[in-house]
Order: sequence, then C-alpha cells, then structure tokens
Amino acid sequence: MFSRVFYSAAGLCAGLGVLMVAASAGAGTKGGMYDMSAMLNEGHPFAAPSQGRAPTAQPPGYGMMPIAPPSPTLRYTQPPRPMYQASAATSEPWRPFGDVMGGEWFSRFYLSGGGGLHLQNDVDGSTVSSTSYSIEFDPGFVGQAALGTYLGQDFRVEAEAAYRSAGYDTATASGTSVTPSNDLKMATGMVNLLYDVRMGSSFVPYVGAGLGLAKLKSNDTTIGSQVAKGKDSTEVAYQAIVGVTYQYDQSWYLGLDARYLGTSDDDVSATAIMLSVRYDL
Repeated sequence: MFSRVFYSAAGLCAGLGVLMVAASAGAGTKGGMYDMSAMLNEGHPFAAPSQGRAPTAQPPGYGMMPIAPPSPTLRYTQPPRPMYQASAATSEPWRPFGDVMGGEWFSRFYLSGGGGLHLQNDVDGSTVSSTSYSIEFDPGFVGQAALGTYLGQDFRVEAEAAYRSAGYDTATASGTSVTPSNDLKMATGMVNLLYDVRMGSSFVPYVGAGLGLAKLKSNDTTIGSQVAKGKDSTEVAYQAIVGVTYQYDQSWYLGLDARYLGTSDDDVSATAIMLSVRYDL
C-alpha cells in the first residue's frame, strides 16, 4: 500500500513539472499566460457596442473640461471717454448772477473802507424873513466803511455807513456876502447794489446804486441882517456809483470811484471822489 501511494505522488509531481515547462515556454508570447495587451486595449465594460464594433474608450464630455480660474474683480477699469467734450471756444450763456444754484449766494463776504474828497453842492434857501440866500462850500472830506457779499459772479450788495463834512466858503443874501465859520455835516446809511463788469483782467470796472437815509446837521448862519436857519433833519438819500477796482492779491482790491449823493431835501446834494480798499473774508 505504501508503494502505491508513493507512485501516485511521483506521477502527480511529474505532471506538474511538464505543465510548468510548457507555461514558461509560452509566457512571453502574444496570447500567453502573462500577455496583458488584450486587457489594456479592451473597451469600457459599460460602453455599449455599436454595430458590432468593440467598445472603445469614450472621449471626455463637455462636463470634463477644465475650469478656468475666475478673472480678478478688483482691477482698475478705465472710465469711458465722454461722447462730446465742449471746446474752450464754446460760448457760455450770459449769467449775470453767476451759478445761482451753486450755493454762491451770501457765501462770500467782504469788508471795505475808504475816504476822499467831498464836494458839497451849493445850498439855496430862504432866510427867516423870506429873503433868498445862497451858500457855497469849500471842498470837504468823506469817510466810508461797508460790509458786503457777492451775489453769484458779477453782483455785490453791501451795507455802507459814511460821514461827510464841508465848511462854508461864502454866504450871500440881499447883496451881502460873508464868510461864516460854519459847516454842513451829513451822516448816511445806505444799501448799495453793485455790478462788476469783468473783462478778464485785474482791472474790473463797476457801477452801482444805493438807497438809504441821511442825517443833516448845520448851525444857523447870519448874513448881514438876515438869518439862514441851519439843517437838522433826517432825509431819504440815494446815490449813484461808478468806479474801477484793481485786484493786487488773492483777497485784496484797491478801488477808485465817484459817487453822487442826493437827498429828499432839494437843497442838499454832493459828489464824492474816493479811494477804497476791499478785503474778501
């Protein structure tokens, strides 16, 4: 019994050896035991064959496209160019009050002050005894100060206080002339509206008009045997102004003007020639 088992095992070993020799002889050839080319070239197992053709690898679909990174969002973008740009030669509409809606009204104030020559016109009237008289005056002086504001670009409005005084030169009544020691004083408070005629230079002509009150004061005057009553009253006053300013600094102006002053007293009027300085606050 032992001998039969031994012979059976020897035969099994011999058969396995023959199989191993045969397998090693064809291992490197196509179709051999270790040939993987058929497996690598085989189509996807889930790809359905089309018209009897072997399944092939499918190209990636659109969903497989690589995703590009988003473009940056914080980049500087050049602003679009205007469709129309007016040239410097384009004429602007005339706006006497400047840019009215631009908040320029009553936003810029100035102070001014000046003085000069006061030329009092002759005063005519009647004495106590109803005799006509006439008084001539020597040149006097005038002093003025004002607080004003700009209305837009070209107009200004100001509140002005002024003082004028002129001495008597000659008083005549009933053919008698004397040189009395007397004078006529005027204190005025006016509101002036002025218009600057801008011509693109540092010299700016201007015109204006004012309205207010005048306080007149003078003493009685004896002319021979006649007595001319003095003035002591408050009258409505008005004035006309024409002048020119020169801007010599960003905020400083030098002005020269002539002013005619009239009152509701028909006998009292005067002309003033003044130099003034204006400062923008």
